[in-house]
Amino acid sequence: MTNSIIIWAWIAWQQLYELVKNRENILWFFDDNKQGDKILWKTSEIIDFCNNNKVNTIYYAIPSQENKELLEKLLFECKNKWIKIKIIPSLLDIIDWDVKVNYIKDVNIEDLLFRPIRKANIERNKKFLKDKIVLITWAAWTIGSELIKQCLHYGAKQVIWIDHSELWIFNQMKKYWQLTWWWNKYKKKLFFHIKSIRDKFWLDFIFKKYKPDIVFNAAAYKHVYQMELNPDEAIKTNIFWLKNVIEVSIKNKVKYFCQISTDKAVNPTNIMWASKRIWELLIQYYSAIQDNTKLTAVRFWNVLWSSWSVLTIWKEQIQKQEDITVTHKDIIRYFMSIEEAVNLVITSTTLEENWKIFILDMWNPIKIYDLAKKFIELSNAKWVWIKIIWLKPWEKLYEELILDKSKDKKTTIDKIYITEDKGNYKNILKKLEELKTIYNKEEIIKKFKEIIPEFNHLDNNLYKNESS
Repeated sequence: MTNSIIIWAWIAWQQLYELVKNRENILWFFDDNKQGDKILWKTSEIIDFCNNNKVNTIYYAIPSQENKELLEKLLFECKNKWIKIKIIPSLLDIIDWDVKVNYIKDVNIEDLLFRPIRKANIERNKKFLKDKIVLITWAAWTIGSELIKQCLHYGAKQVIWIDHSELWIFNQMKKYWQLTWWWNKYKKKLFFHIKSIRDKFWLDFIFKKYKPDIVFNAAAYKHVYQMELNPDEAIKTNIFWLKNVIEVSIKNKVKYFCQISTDKAVNPTNIMWASKRIWELLIQYYSAIQDNTKLTAVRFWNVLWSSWSVLTIWKEQIQKQEDITVTHKDIIRYFMSIEEAVNLVITSTTLEENWKIFILDMWNPIKIYDLAKKFIELSNAKWVWIKIIWLKPWEKLYEELILDKSKDKKTTIDKIYITEDKGNYKNILKKLEELKTIYNKEEIIKKFKEIIPEFNHLDNNLYKNESS
């Protein structure tokens, strides 16, 4: 039987202890704030205790992700020892305070990077989503799938998920089937449809059938380079298909509509980001002409483990035993965990604000090169080097800080702000109609600049001769 310790004596470790006590010898508990039988006063004693008692596993029972300095120290101290560190994930995964064996996991990169998920949002989100019917577009992708999970956790009556990809829906459902307890608990609340949001008549049928109270629109093409090569598809999907979802939502008297936007919509430098700025203008227009549906947008930052995330790319590179790539040694980005981002998106939707762009205060910027070093260390890939490659034409070394705390309005929720939007949306529909018949890239860029004066398209020979 292996020797183990549990760090922090709160409610979760009691359940954790009951789960593992029959297969492991739990030697001690550590907590800086408590004293008692088998509880040490100082967590600084952990390493010495492990060395003296041949500890094999440390259970880090701090699901709110507090005290990352301690976690980093333990990882550093234990990396050359035969000591495994296991962690309970976030509070969202044990929202009912019910710890299960399959929640115990290895330490991930996001466990080291992010602040605690705020417990204050949980009751608010539960109250907002309880017995509500929620519809999510592109639900089989990163953001949509996390929205499904959290909406169900928070008590939604039904969750309707729409995605055009048969493969992605199958992959998502396979994950749910493997979590038998989860599937048995929620399968009667899930309704999925393989369909594109381009079909407005079908959308209207689905809305009439289910009568959703809340719509989260996560549908969009997101890959910058692909949209530069296919600008007409960026227009169709990221503008006109979104328009379908908005109009059908208003027609069917959906109470809340939330658009997943991006920080890159600010002063866009490529076609994909510009299309997302036009999203925001569309939502602003429809908000101004009606007041039955509350329309909002939430600007995401870079999301770890999304389909295009650097972590996803690095993981594939390490699996192939390749060096991992970074575009520039000094490049800095703001990151968010998908878990907290979606938590804050739901919370933003609860705020009684009609037509607002919500911005999330996402902590401190992270140097990509330092993130790469942490990722290699956590992957235990000692053979991997970091390879610096070219900076793409649309990329900036330092992202614009779209949150100005001296000007942007603070909401009643910590870390959620409202930004003032001065976009010219009044003639947006007329200008968009002209885009329907344009396929030439240069003409598209010209029309985009008419709609978004701040659009500064950064192009170079990378795109020449690859699109018309």
